[in-house]
Amino acid sequence: MPIVASKVASPDRSSSGRVKTVRLSRFLLASVLAIATLILYQPVVHYQFLSYDDNDYVTENIHVRSGLNWRGLRWAFTSFDACNWHPLTWISHMVDYQLFGLNAGGHHYVNVLLHAINAVLLFLLLERATHARWRSFIVAALFALHPLNVETVAWVAERKSLLSAFFSFLTIAAYGWYASARSVPKYMAVAGLFALALMSKPMAVTLPALLLLADYWPLGRFSFDHRTLPGESPSRTGFAKQSLLLVLEKIPLFLMSAISSYITIIAQKSGGSVATGMALALRLENAAVSYSWYAQKAIWPSGLAVFYPLPNSLGWPRVAAAIVFLIGISALAVRFRRKRYIAVGWFAFLVALLPVIGIVQVGRQAMADRYAYIPLIGLFILVVWGVAELSEALAIAPALRAAAAACVLVAMVCATSQDLPYWQNGLKLFTRAEQIAVVPNCDIEDNVGRALESAGRDEEALQHYRAAQASNDHDYVAHYDIGSYLLRHGKAEDAILEFQLALRDAPGQQAIKVILNATGLAYSTLGNYSEAERAYDAALRYDPLYYISLMGRGELFYRQGKYRQAAEDYARASAVEPNPLVYLWWGEALEADGQAPAALSAYCEALHLAPDLEEAKARINSLRGKR
Repeated sequence: MPIVASKVASPDRSSSGRVKTVRLSRFLLASVLAIATLILYQPVVHYQFLSYDDNDYVTENIHVRSGLNWRGLRWAFTSFDACNWHPLTWISHMVDYQLFGLNAGGHHYVNVLLHAINAVLLFLLLERATHARWRSFIVAALFALHPLNVETVAWVAERKSLLSAFFSFLTIAAYGWYASARSVPKYMAVAGLFALALMSKPMAVTLPALLLLADYWPLGRFSFDHRTLPGESPSRTGFAKQSLLLVLEKIPLFLMSAISSYITIIAQKSGGSVATGMALALRLENAAVSYSWYAQKAIWPSGLAVFYPLPNSLGWPRVAAAIVFLIGISALAVRFRRKRYIAVGWFAFLVALLPVIGIVQVGRQAMADRYAYIPLIGLFILVVWGVAELSEALAIAPALRAAAAACVLVAMVCATSQDLPYWQNGLKLFTRAEQIAVVPNCDIEDNVGRALESAGRDEEALQHYRAAQASNDHDYVAHYDIGSYLLRHGKAEDAILEFQLALRDAPGQQAIKVILNATGLAYSTLGNYSEAERAYDAALRYDPLYYISLMGRGELFYRQGKYRQAAEDYARASAVEPNPLVYLWWGEALEADGQAPAALSAYCEALHLAPDLEEAKARINSLRGKR
């Protein structure tokens, strides 16, 4: 009887048991991914901020360093700082500063946590869509451990890429939910999450096109003519009709991408990031070579660096080889379209890289590891699924397949562990880039100099600034850095000449206002107040709320006895950043102008923000004594 009973009950129990086993297996694999990622990247908690973009995003950003507040939130949604519009990224950095201050380890580890979450999300997305648990796990593990992603994870300023990927994965998850049973609320969820991805980094503009690829595989939303044989291509009419419907379905998302692209172009032009002097032919050649480079580094990730200089020419053999490679793989993907993962993996790689491939050249790099963060996933899918099917066709034992996969992942861990220490500080990072570069490059030399300067090695820093200038006399950064060095060492007149050369080649208003501010400081040091005021005025015409120039001009007015004008500038500066020193100087200007009650209020605010500010205490006691 017990045996019969067990047989009768077994279908329900076995089905329930299988579900529990699947869930447990999914949980364990996701946990392994997260733990492995956290352990691998644990050293970053001891790394420093870099003088390369980390200063713009955190260490020298007065809005971020004010923490999370309404003024900062308003700025985040209206700012084009860092040549981008990405309010969620700014808010993320504000939250980090609120939690960790300038403790770089905390900022770094939030990046690591986001990367671990992204790896888990990728695994769950693929596993749910394809039901191929181990293939999905290997793809997610490659994503988590691949050294090409070190730049994105170990660089605080790349928070934008991690956040954008996080919301992109959630958008894809919501889209799968929508595709299973369409409804307006579900579509709104897709659009809302997509908006968050765009507000983290505009590189997410390709996501609607990637969703179309997901419709083809693995979601299988393309209808096929019933007369076609299984595995054969669908009828042209049926395929075209379904394609049109799926494209129309995504028009709101494509419109969101278009708006984001327009805003991004404005932001990058305002900051001078769009390179206008590079010939279209060279940009197209570099794009072709870059595509092949990313594919090569996905398979053999050696010689990685933080900066790859734009070459003056690439040479026709290299360009021809890259074009043949791209056309050849694309043709094979179309030819073997019955294996849908091939076409989806390859074209997802091409499409995801399109905004940053250099056809519209932003910045002065030929390519960048960070741009491959999401595009690499397409190549991983193509390779993992392809190798798995080939090994099954060749009847290779599962144990051998598992061993081979483990060896690849171990190799990735070793390569990442070797690459990671270069990100400890700017000096190690850019010294390595300098060694890898074939010829001297002004951008690399500039950054080596800044890293040396941060380490207190000023004379060596100047040598690298000179080397940057020698490699490109029109490098405004080199002239600015040399001028700043000369100004700090008491050579203001020579500094002004360098600032004038920097101003000659400055690419956009953000660079111009910084150089004008430095020029104002140099003239002020020389006692030439009229020229100093003219420089500060020019900087403030570019940005009326430029905090540093407001402070500089306020000090200039105060020195000249123009106390009311000084007080006005300090008042405007305090509205930008409620800093205790700003309130102190504002109070001094008000007091000198005879506005004692207003001065007392400013001093009290300074003391409220910095209770140990002795000078504010003294001024308060003095004024109250007078009263």
